[in-house]
Amino acid sequence: MSTGWETISTNFMKGDKPYGGGNFIIRGDKAISLKVAGPVITFKPASESSNPDVAEPTEDWMSDANQRMNRWTVSVLRGSINGNLVRLFSQPGQDGVWWHSPDWSTLYVSTGWMDYLSPIPSDGLTPQVTRLWRSSDGGNTWVQLNWPENHNIGHLLFLDATRSYAIGWGPHVWRTTDGGSSWHEIPTPPLASLTKPRATFDGVDLARDGTLRVAYYVDELHETKSSSVVYRLRWSDQQFEPETVLSGQTVVDMKSVPKNAGEDTIYALASPGPHSDTMSRGGIISMWTSTQPAPVRQLHEFAAPLSMSGLAVGVRGVLIAYATDSSGSGAPHDFSLYSTDAGKSWTQSDDGLMLGGYFDADTSTEYGLSAYTLKKRQF
Repeated sequence: MSTGWETISTNFMKGDKPYGGGNFIIRGDKAISLKVAGPVITFKPASESSNPDVAEPTEDWMSDANQRMNRWTVSVLRGSINGNLVRLFSQPGQDGVWWHSPDWSTLYVSTGWMDYLSPIPSDGLTPQVTRLWRSSDGGNTWVQLNWPENHNIGHLLFLDATRSYAIGWGPHVWRTTDGGSSWHEIPTPPLASLTKPRATFDGVDLARDGTLRVAYYVDELHETKSSSVVYRLRWSDQQFEPETVLSGQTVVDMKSVPKNAGEDTIYALASPGPHSDTMSRGGIISMWTSTQPAPVRQLHEFAAPLSMSGLAVGVRGVLIAYATDSSGSGAPHDFSLYSTDAGKSWTQSDDGLMLGGYFDADTSTEYGLSAYTLKKRQF
């Protein structure tokens, strides 16, 4: 086993402007990425500027923040990690989520676009136009699916190319069995939808057996007080059922083991304390199995001032908790805290400032991006 980083490219996504690797996936020397980015801003030469000491954009709209936001796009790119990636899809949007089949032949993309030039409504909730797209030939051609544009999509969770959940603000949960041609809404569990119109779950996971799990914080639900509750929905059911409680914690992320990792184990990364205060106070990682009852076993506690941001679960007992330390006077530092023995022991890695990454759960291979340098490490 090697836990050191290995550089595999020094010009990853360098040819695509503006800068950024997007939400990328790596297979061998090939990459595919969902990139949400603003427009390219260009500047006049000093000789043409009204003030040679101040950079002046080429076009007037480039100086307007709202105009720039309206020109954000959601794109899908595909190609070699050491060459140019070809843009296969591009639609207006400041937000986007996707799903891809293991061979990248089937792709789904949701785009969300807001008009930043429109007057702000009295409730402060600028409408978002959501659209859903599908490609069945690796991204060469796309069709727009029927989707209510006033409902956003924050997660697309597919079991295969035709069976999926879509989860959006509210929160709302929908299920499809025909590749997104039609959707059926599932009632959310108790108190999940009583906070804000654009509330979201704190943790969402679709397990290999088709069980959807959602985690959210409640001040009080029956005997449970000031805790995160986890509800599950089996694929054959139409109603969520309670699974477990993380007492006195706020879930940050939740993941089940990949298909070839053995028993059905679920891991949760949480911050101690109430939902209203989750910054720079360390974290707790816990696990349970899908059997009934499902007692929670705490594996490790991470100390402050780390602010926990995400969780990865791989094969061979690999767990990675991602965190940021912003307590110093300089730039924030990204850390990964990893275990290769299912949480018995942990190693902390200072990764500097990472600008993107991807974890291949089926092989326990991690990729990290800094500037145009793409690195990987195999656990």
